[in-house]
Amino acid sequence: MQSDNTKEAQLASAALAVALTALAIAVIQLFGQFFATADGYRRCQPSVMGAWARYTKLRWKWSEMRFETLFTTPEILLLNYKPLHDSLSKPAVSMWRQDYQWISENPGAVEDGISEHGLRYRSINCLDSKLVDENLGSGMRDEMACWLPFLNSIRESESQLHWSLNTEDTSKYHTLRRPACRMVQRSWDFMAPELVRPLAMTYIGDIAIIVLRLGMRWQTFRPEDGEMRAEGNEHIIYSTLDRSIGPILHYARGHSRIVRYAEKSGSANRAISVIPTKEVDMMNFGILPCYEGLMRRKSYSMGTFDEVHATLDFLDPTGSASKKVRDNRKFEALSTYGFSDLIPMAAPMLRQRGDPSTLLPAPTEHCIGLCSLKEGFVVFRQRLAEYILEEGEGVSEQTRWVLRSYDRMRRSRCWEDGIGDNIHSGYMFNLSFLDEVYEGWEETTRYFEKVSSQDDISFRYADLVACHMKHAVNFWHEAHERIREEKQRNHHGLTDWLAEGMHLYWDYLPKIAEALAYQFSAPQSLIREAWIMLMFRAFCWSRSHYMCRPQERFPESNRLPSRYWDSRLPVYLG
Repeated sequence: MQSDNTKEAQLASAALAVALTALAIAVIQLFGQFFATADGYRRCQPSVMGAWARYTKLRWKWSEMRFETLFTTPEILLLNYKPLHDSLSKPAVSMWRQDYQWISENPGAVEDGISEHGLRYRSINCLDSKLVDENLGSGMRDEMACWLPFLNSIRESESQLHWSLNTEDTSKYHTLRRPACRMVQRSWDFMAPELVRPLAMTYIGDIAIIVLRLGMRWQTFRPEDGEMRAEGNEHIIYSTLDRSIGPILHYARGHSRIVRYAEKSGSANRAISVIPTKEVDMMNFGILPCYEGLMRRKSYSMGTFDEVHATLDFLDPTGSASKKVRDNRKFEALSTYGFSDLIPMAAPMLRQRGDPSTLLPAPTEHCIGLCSLKEGFVVFRQRLAEYILEEGEGVSEQTRWVLRSYDRMRRSRCWEDGIGDNIHSGYMFNLSFLDEVYEGWEETTRYFEKVSSQDDISFRYADLVACHMKHAVNFWHEAHERIREEKQRNHHGLTDWLAEGMHLYWDYLPKIAEALAYQFSAPQSLIREAWIMLMFRAFCWSRSHYMCRPQERFPESNRLPSRYWDSRLPVYLG
C-alpha cells in the first residue's frame, strides 16, 4: 500500500514537472510572441548603433497588445556660435530648443542670447564623447550605421578649428557656425520595411557645407532627383533613393586623419572652406554676403551667369552694364571682367583677426579682378601719386593717407604680389601683415560710415559701388582696343591689358564724380576722395583673402545652386 502511494506521488511529481515545463514553455512562447512584435529592436543594438543603443526602449501598447521600438538618433545641423573668452561660462549653445549640443568638444565659451530667427537660446553642454568616440571600437565598423563614423569625422575636423574659433575677434562682420546635433527619439513604426539600420537626419543646406569642411567636393548635387555624391580627403558620401522617404546618404572614410585645406598642395580641394562662418558658407552656394551697414542689403547671387546679369541689372537699372558683359562673353565665354570688383567692394571682412586662414570658395565664375591683381595695385599707386602731385594743396588728407598706407604695406611682398602666389610658402601665416591690412580695411569702414552719417551728403557707399560697376565692366574691351591702336600707357612690365585696365579705371573717375555729383548734389572732390578710399578698401579685402588665380577658375558645377542655401529640406543618413 505504501509502495502504491509512493508511485502515485512520483507520478504526480512528474506530471507536475511536465505541466510546469509546459507552462514555462507556453509563457516563453507567449512572451516570445509579444517580443516578436517589437519590430526593429534587433536593429537598434550596440552592434548596429554603438553607444546610442543605450537609449533604445520598448513601449507596450495595450490597445494593440504589442511592443513598440523606440530608438534615439541625432539630428545634425549647423548653428551660429558666439564665443566668450571666459572659461567659467558654459561651453555650448542651443538655438531653437534646449536640447541641441555641439558635436565637438568645447572650443570656448558662449553666452545666452537671441538667435537670428528671434528665438531665445541658452548655454548647454557638448555631446557626450562616448556617443562619438566609443562607437567605432567594436570591430564592426562597416556594419554599423554610417552616421557614427560621420560624427567622429566631424569631431576630428572641428578639433583642428579650435584655434580659429578661439580668436578674439569682435565678430562684427561675420557669424561663426559649428556642427551641432539634437538627440531625437523615433519609433520604428515609421521606418520603411526595407531599412535595416536606424537613420539620422540632417538638412540639405547643412550637409552640403559639412561635407565641404571635411575636405570633399560635390561631384553630383541634385537633391530634387535624389542624386548626391561627394569625394575627397579619403571620404566618400553618396545617396540612394528610397521610394518612401526619398534620398538616403551613405558615408565611408579611410583610416587617415582629417587634413586641413592649407596642408594640401593640389587643386583637388579648391572648393573647401576653412573659415567656419555663415558668410563663407554662403559663397559655396554662389551667394556673395554683403556688409549690410554700407551696402544696404544682405547678399547678391552670382553663382550662375543668369544671376550675374540679374545682379548687374539691380546695380544698373538701365541694363547697359549687363549688356556689356553679354557682349564680352561673345569673345570669351567665361568672362565677367569688371563685375568681379563687386566681391571685395561689397563683402564684409571674412578673415578673423588673429587667424591666418584666408581661403575662400569662389562665388562666381571669374572671381579675380583688377582689385586683386598686381597690375591693378602697381598702376593704382602710380596714378594716385600723379593725382596728388597734380592736385597739390587741393588734395585731402584722407587721400594722402591712402598713399602713405599703401607705401607702408608695400614693404611686404604680399601686398602687391598677393598672398595666393605664396600660399604654400608660409606667407599666409604672416599675421602681422594680415592684421595691418585688416586695420586698413577697418579705417575705410569708419570713413564711409562717417560719410554716410552726414545729413548734408545724400550719396551713400552703395551708390558709389553701383556707379563704379557701371563703368568697370567696360575696361576689358576698351583696354584691348587701346593696345591694338598702340595708345597704351606705362604697364611696368606687367600684363598689358590688365595694367591698361587700371589706367582706364582712373579715366572713369571724372565720369563717376560727375554722375554722382549730378544725381546727389554732392561735391566732386568728395566723390573722388571716396572712390580712392573705395579702391584701397577693395585692395585690403583682396589681400586678406585668397580664392583662386584666373587660370584656376571654378566651373559652375563646383558651386552649389543658390536655392539650396540654408535649405531646411530634410535628408537622412543610413
